[in-house]
Amino acid sequence: QIDPSERLDPDVEDVLIDIAEDFIESVGTFACSLAKHRKSTTLEAKDVLLHAERSWNITLPGFTGDEIKLYKKPHVNDIHRERLTLIKKSMASEGNIRTSAAQSTANQKNQAPKPPATGSP
Repeated sequence: QIDPSERLDPDVEDVLIDIAEDFIESVGTFACSLAKHRKSTTLEAKDVLLHAERSWNITLPGFTGDEIKLYKKPHVNDIHRERLTLIKKSMASEGNIRTSAAQSTANQKNQAPKPPATGSP
C-alpha cells in the first residue's frame, strides 16, 4: 500500500513517463505491423497481446492467449545452453579429428611408392 502523502521527485516522474511512452510506442508499432501482416486494417487485441506476451512476457487479464501460447518458445535456462555449447564444441572437434585423419590417410596413399612401369622406354 502506498502512502497518499508521498510524492515522486520530478526527475523520477520524468524517467517513468519516458519509459511508459517508449513502451506504448513499441507495443503500438509492433501491434500495427502484426495487423498489417494479417492484411487487416483494424488493430485487434490479439495483435497487442501477442507482442506483449512474446517480447515483454506480460499477460493481460481478461484476454485469452491460448492460440499464442501454442507457439511460444520454451524458456531455455543457462545450464541447458552451456550443455548445448559443449556438445557443439565436442562435435566440431570430433569433425576436425575425422577430417585430419582422412587427410592423413589420403596423404599416405598419395606418397606410396609407384610400381615400376612395364614396357619399353
